[in-house]
Amino acid sequence: MLKIRSVDIAVSTILLAVGIAQLIGGYTMDRLEVRHIPPASFPGLLPIVLGIAMTIVAGLQLIGLLRSRDGDDERRASGMVTREELVRLSGLIALCAIYAIVLVGRIHFWVASSLFVATFILVFEFSPGMPRRAMIITIARALVIAIVFGGAVSYLFEDLFLVRLP
Repeated sequence: MLKIRSVDIAVSTILLAVGIAQLIGGYTMDRLEVRHIPPASFPGLLPIVLGIAMTIVAGLQLIGLLRSRDGDDERRASGMVTREELVRLSGLIALCAIYAIVLVGRIHFWVASSLFVATFILVFEFSPGMPRRAMIITIARALVIAIVFGGAVSYLFEDLFLVRLP
């Protein structure tokens, strides 16, 4: 079994590294001055902003974890990650991998994103023994959210950020 604090420190460190890498990657992207693109709309602006936000949040989380004592985790008596939580995390990683490796680039981006969101909601909201009415509501809610999200993300990136999506 893994200690929750150890997992939190590892995840915070990884997210901090990803945030810094994203910040650097966004900063080193081409500026497109040759095409007279205004400086405030260069392609790396969004990755820089997201990298800064991720770095700040992960850094604050890591500082808080390092300042806390090992026994401060009062959320559960054992302070350990359960097998069920590891299975759910593995499922989440598999779902994200399928989205990124299999769906994106093979079907329209908005369809891939809608399928990902709907599947995510259904996988993590369904529970054994769920009443039929609650199941139908969950399915309907997942479909509506997925379609709205897929369309909104596509519109945001293609029309507002002028990013060509796969």
